[in-house]
Amino acid sequence: MLPRRTPARYASGAASACITMTISRNSIAAVLLAILAGGWLALRPRPAPAPVPQTRSAAPPRPGSVQPQGRAAGAGWFDPSLVHAAPGTDPAPTQLAIFGRNGRAVDFGGKDAAQYIDERVAAARTGDLRAAYQVYQAASACAAAEEPLPEFFDPAQGQVLTRERARVRALCARVSPAQLQERMRFLARAADAGDRDAEVDFFMEGPGGKPLAGADPNDPQVQQWRQQALGYLKQAGAQCDQYALGLLSNAYDAGQLGPRDMGMAMAYSIASNAARNRPLTEQQLRERFGEELAPGDFQAALQKGAQIAAASCPSQPGA
Repeated sequence: MLPRRTPARYASGAASACITMTISRNSIAAVLLAILAGGWLALRPRPAPAPVPQTRSAAPPRPGSVQPQGRAAGAGWFDPSLVHAAPGTDPAPTQLAIFGRNGRAVDFGGKDAAQYIDERVAAARTGDLRAAYQVYQAASACAAAEEPLPEFFDPAQGQVLTRERARVRALCARVSPAQLQERMRFLARAADAGDRDAEVDFFMEGPGGKPLAGADPNDPQVQQWRQQALGYLKQAGAQCDQYALGLLSNAYDAGQLGPRDMGMAMAYSIASNAARNRPLTEQQLRERFGEELAPGDFQAALQKGAQIAAASCPSQPGA
């Protein structure tokens, strides 16, 4: 088993909404997170009452380690405030952390990506799960460097990100396409071992490490990925991982991992907010789900959500 990691901190720009983890169309933070995470949120934005920021506690990282499990506060998931140049200043000196397609930061420790991977890959291939996750994360950062950048309202932000993208590509120049693809095997090993971060990352990577949007739902490999991703998210959610619970709500809403099921979307929304100690009122739930669920289905979803919350987060108030 991998050592238990303190759950990662998520970017304030991608704050979670009370009902589902809604991403604002007007939020630069959300756009960047979606791009850097491989387009995993192929969801339509929905209004929701009183947005609730979703954060995870942060712990100091181990020296020279990958940092999905514990990072300096605010330095984990991509934070576009890092690219905001002060008025009248040159943003060129800014150097950002390196982020994988899962949105998590990785520190190469002064090496290039190929050196970082070479130092760990033998251990990863012989069963070292921590090394496997580190190799995955480094390769994920290189894969993210090949993703297209979004358009920016502020040209200064675009200039900073373009320079940083070129810097990361240079660091990844000696990483082969085969190594980029092999990262998914290492990620699956960590997820199979019950690592919560890896379980969430498997979903965020998309089938075969490619965005879910546009994937052929009839492709057997895509179908297998959906089954795995759903299982991993449920395993993470069963450990009261609020982010996994919110992702499950969105996935059921959008039909990403199977047929669309608004009852399950509502149930996991209840559980996700309970995990954050921000329980939803029945009025909030009716405003969000009432028009899409018959009265009997609504009551069944209420009960299901309470059951999931109690089973996943038994120590939480009201669970």
